Amino acid sequence: MATAVHRMRDNGPIAIFSSALRYRQLIWRLALREFEAQFRGSLLGRLWAALGPLLLLGLYTYVFGVVMEARWPGTETSGTLHVALLYFVGMVLFGFFVECLSRAPNLLLENVAYIKKVVFPLDVLAWVALVAATLRLFFSAAILMVFYVAIEGLPPVSALALPVVAAPLALLSLGCVWFLSALGVYLRDTRQAMIVITPAIMFMSPVFYPMAVVPEPVRTILYANPLSFAIESARRALFEGHWPSLPGLAIYTLLACFLAWLGRFWFISVRGGFADVV
Repeated sequence: MATAVHRMRDNGPIAIFSSALRYRQLIWRLALREFEAQFRGSLLGRLWAALGPLLLLGLYTYVFGVVMEARWPGTETSGTLHVALLYFVGMVLFGFFVECLSRAPNLLLENVAYIKKVVFPLDVLAWVALVAATLRLFFSAAILMVFYVAIEGLPPVSALALPVVAAPLALLSLGCVWFLSALGVYLRDTRQAMIVITPAIMFMSPVFYPMAVVPEPVRTILYANPLSFAIESARRALFEGHWPSLPGLAIYTLLACFLAWLGRFWFISVRGGFADVV
């Protein structure tokens, strides 16, 4: 009976958050170390966390606005900078999601020493990857808001909904990290597969186009992409002053919680064989 209760507590939905709360200091220290390791040895160091998104925004402005003279459907009279901001909103969320997915397959393989330690809570490594990606997301979001205010003026009140939209995406990303990190231990091709899948995710997401221009049958399929609701809701909140759809947000959050639990359940179920494989 005690074993069954312990297993339910370890695999239950509450364990997703209770584990993070219990090891929050460990997660924060490891996440900071991983975040700083990305810039270690570079001349500008942590400044790259801000310069990267800034250069990306400048690149979008030049390529899509100056070279291609692209116009966002429904906003044909808008300027180049406005269109660049619309693209950048999609790329900020896409970059966060893909960073988590790209990091996941090698997450455990790069921390073999932790696998050999029986007492180390391996499941917190997914939280470490998520927090490190979130730190980069904050820098990108800060660049976005600075240029938004400079170009568009003060954002509407509905912009306060942006963290609410991003939270389910973060939870869903966490589940993906758990699943892919465990899969990457047993199937080393997972990382190579992600290199192929990542561009597909970008073009199947409304990063460079609004969902309104997608034909109805295809639109239904694209909404199965976890990025679609988040990107569309973020744009509507920033540029149209619309709050996220409450039914849509509720369904999105429930699905994110379920997938996070499912990813962790898979991770916990197969972690017993990690030491034998690595």
